[in-house]
Amino acid sequence: MSRKFVITVVLILFLLPFVSWYYLQSGLDWRRKAQEVMSGTTPFPTGKYLLSDGHVFDTDSLARYVSIVSFAPCSSQDADEKEVLEVIYKQFKETNKARIIQVDTCGSNAAGTTSQGLKNWYVIPCTDSIDLCTLLRTDWPADKPFALVDRKGIIRSYYSINTKDEKRILVEHMSLLLPRDRQEKVELKRGDKK
Repeated sequence: MSRKFVITVVLILFLLPFVSWYYLQSGLDWRRKAQEVMSGTTPFPTGKYLLSDGHVFDTDSLARYVSIVSFAPCSSQDADEKEVLEVIYKQFKETNKARIIQVDTCGSNAAGTTSQGLKNWYVIPCTDSIDLCTLLRTDWPADKPFALVDRKGIIRSYYSINTKDEKRILVEHMSLLLPRDRQEKVELKRGDKK
């Protein structure tokens, strides 16, 4: 047997499976850590709430979407929050499985101008939905402007956006919760059926 043949067999039988196992294991560990962070059990307040555009938002519709909830920025100092929401919206709008929900505590409708005409972007003013605002504020950490709500209406986690890593984690966790499209069955075509 030649030396090249032995090296090739060793690579195929031992090294390749080990590298594959390591790669899959690191992905599994990453997913487990993400699930540990997203271990929240607080339900999003249920009900029907009047939106800034006059329509009604029914929380029963949360079952089909993964949502990012935030309080609308009241000052220009919070412009980073608005920018992050716009980037996330652009990234996930084609999936039609993600929503942006802003709760406007300012009463200025500053968020309404950003979201006007955008599909799956909702602004709920606190002037009309005092119960929602009160319930959300009770458990909301002051230093984390975003909350991630899964398709069962559970607030999974709260997120800061002070660094690029924190923004990346928010996007990664959102993509983990998005439902996957079912792929059609693969059909093998032979000969003249091509």
